[in-house]
Amino acid sequence: MRPIALACILLLSHGVSSMRAQSAPPRLIAPGVWFLLGDAPKGYSNTTVIEMQDYLIVVDANYPARARELMVELKQLSPKSVRYVFDTHAHGDHSYGNSLWTAAGATTLAYYKVVEEMDRYEPARWQAAEAKREDVRNLHQDDVQRPLKTFRGSRLVLKDSAREVDFLYLGWGHTQGDGYVWLPKERVLCTGDAAVNGPRNKLWDANIANWPRVLSKAIELQPLFVLPGHGDAGGMEILTGQRQFLLDLYNAVKEQVHEGKSLQDMRIQLPASDQNWVPKDLSFDLEATHAEVTHHQPAGAVPHVWK
Repeated sequence: MRPIALACILLLSHGVSSMRAQSAPPRLIAPGVWFLLGDAPKGYSNTTVIEMQDYLIVVDANYPARARELMVELKQLSPKSVRYVFDTHAHGDHSYGNSLWTAAGATTLAYYKVVEEMDRYEPARWQAAEAKREDVRNLHQDDVQRPLKTFRGSRLVLKDSAREVDFLYLGWGHTQGDGYVWLPKERVLCTGDAAVNGPRNKLWDANIANWPRVLSKAIELQPLFVLPGHGDAGGMEILTGQRQFLLDLYNAVKEQVHEGKSLQDMRIQLPASDQNWVPKDLSFDLEATHAEVTHHQPAGAVPHVWK
């Protein structure tokens, strides 16, 4: 095993308790598999790059400015061109760079419900992003470009002499279109925002009650390495920690609803073991969960404004 790969494995084995700073060079997870940490202050998501025999796969298109940065950085990793860019879900930090990748010759790919989510919420979210982000404004486009290729069912497999890459749909968790990328030989799982490392998630497009069930399916894969959409890479503790936080949040809100408490009267104290996933302001998570519990349908099915 290469020394750099061994060093990465040793670092990842420490898990959540030893998270590093946001700025970091590309990390070699396995031969031909790199993890690039996003710049959180700029709103960027993480990126995984997978080298096939003749081409590269990029996991998540990111925002436009980060997409341009990645096109430069990837040349330092491999001389091969990007053939596929996989959108793990429809949110802007994972998909708004789509048109730049396709202009460069790549095919954007996603589970088909990503397109349905975009059709439901766009271009309103795109326009909101334009008001805040120069990189979106500078595209001079009216809407996010939809993925050029989609798949249905639970799995799409790409395989060549280098490796097998499985694009998975496990169910409605963070969004209706959540896609995972699974490398069965290397046991590497890219989760998008279905599992993040830290208090970096938004619940309003979610099925909060179903999300832990979806994560249980991911846990059954028994990955050695978990590469989340935000926060540092790690192992199974990212999946189990995200799952337990959601279970504890949902059950706490449901219990207080059954006690007759209003959203304003709720006082939720989650276990210390959940703290890696608890934001400083829990009110948005409480509001989304309360809406799901009281409307008896997923938070993402309740009419809502993106927050």
